[in-house]
Amino acid sequence: MDDQTLLELAALTLQGRADHGQAYLAEQLRIPVAQVYAGDAALTTHQREKLRYLFTDYEWMLAQKMTLSEDGGRPAWRFQAAKATIATAWLQAPEVETELKKTTLASGQTEAHLQIRLDYGSHGLADILDFVVPNPELKQLQTKQLTLLEFAQKQLPAPQTED
Repeated sequence: MDDQTLLELAALTLQGRADHGQAYLAEQLRIPVAQVYAGDAALTTHQREKLRYLFTDYEWMLAQKMTLSEDGGRPAWRFQAAKATIATAWLQAPEVETELKKTTLASGQTEAHLQIRLDYGSHGLADILDFVVPNPELKQLQTKQLTLLEFAQKQLPAPQTED
């Protein structure tokens, strides 16, 4: 996976954060975002490793598949569409588990993650999808004004238009 694609996937993963992840990319990882997108700079091995761990193991496998796919279009868009479609299907399965986790960012802001987990029996195998939940949606989820299935469906990106 090239640096531009990895950075685009990371930015998409971080977009639900209050700062849209820009502070994490620029200040924490010291990634020159504009230069990497332009092809004028490359990610270091350390930066690539840190970006990889923004994804669960299942999401990373899915990202790899989307970048290798020859379906055309942008891999980040295909990744987001696949992730939301899979989440929608999993949420209808009886054995799925969901959990809202809150973490505190370096800036002091609180961030919520919705984790959707599908376990595969007693072998200890599980697949996890993780979504950053923006504060407005978090309040709606907590007050049951928005169901998890509705939230997952809202994660589907708008259809791509041909340039």
